[in-house]
Amino acid sequence: MTARPDPDHHDAGGPTPPRSWAPHDAPTPPRGDVPGVTSTGSWVSPERWTSPAGVPRAATRRQRSRGAGRPTPPGGFAVASPRPPGRLAGTRRRLVALARVLAGGLVVLAVVVIVAPWFLGGPGPGLDTVAGHLVGAAAAVAATAVAAHRRTSPVLAVAAAASVPVILFLVLATVWWA
Repeated sequence: MTARPDPDHHDAGGPTPPRSWAPHDAPTPPRGDVPGVTSTGSWVSPERWTSPAGVPRAATRRQRSRGAGRPTPPGGFAVASPRPPGRLAGTRRRLVALARVLAGGLVVLAVVVIVAPWFLGGPGPGLDTVAGHLVGAAAAVAATAVAAHRRTSPVLAVAAAASVPVILFLVLATVWWA
């Protein structure tokens, strides 16, 4: 029969086995250095070990974003909860998307008018044409920014989004079709 080595006796010939800081009969806390508190901040009884499923989890982003909503009125019909502040209404969102596409086209057209003489080696379209394209592109981008801003009133947003095709038509009519 072999004798068990004494844990306090250090043998010069072999490695020292690791020893815990806590007494051998005390449970080890799940995480962190404070006994009884996990790394998530929940309190755990020092007498029992807690599995990860027993530790409460934080709310997900979706659960945090869901408010309590509006309570049901006494009449029994439900009132629709308001939209999140980052979303625009469907029709307004589509109009803003169309305005962005048209404004992007005007910006690309202005860049082409400015850069084309260097690639083609010609004299260029003239100062009035370049200025008309730049003013039209800047006005379209500004109208799109006003239409897309979430605090803009719906009527003003629709008017700003509707002005972008008008600006595009004016640029094409005065510069290209004149």
